Amino acid sequence: MFLKSKYRVEFSKSKEDILENIKNSIFGGFPDFFGKSFTGKVFENGFKVRLMKKDSQTFKGNFIKDKEGQYSLELFIGLEFYQVLTLAVFFCFSLTILIRSFSGNYYILLIYLIVIGLIAYTNYRDSKKGKQLFFDYLENFDRNCEIIPIK
Repeated sequence: MFLKSKYRVEFSKSKEDILENIKNSIFGGFPDFFGKSFTGKVFENGFKVRLMKKDSQTFKGNFIKDKEGQYSLELFIGLEFYQVLTLAVFFCFSLTILIRSFSGNYYILLIYLIVIGLIAYTNYRDSKKGKQLFFDYLENFDRNCEIIPIK
């Protein structure tokens, strides 16, 4: 996972309830589409899911036991290798087109740079929105959960 951020989430509900809720929200196929929020898998001690939208980050969570015997969720949010590779190929392709079509007209260069900047900003905005949607989902399930960013 690349470009990942790390969080610790403390729930007031049990680990099993949380994993069961996430499992029930995973899209399995088209007859079972209504009310589903994620694609991915739930494991015995965690999950790896993505929001049901194009190019969403991956949310990988593992439950860990702290000193007091309570479970907390260690949550990683980031991009998979193929997602980073897709962005790199797109950037290289755009750069190649930019170099090949550059004929001394600086306005074309400016237009290409503006388009690349808008695409980068859109991806950044969508990633922040996706992260907020996931946090809202967790907070709607457990109103007493506490999300703590880890540096």
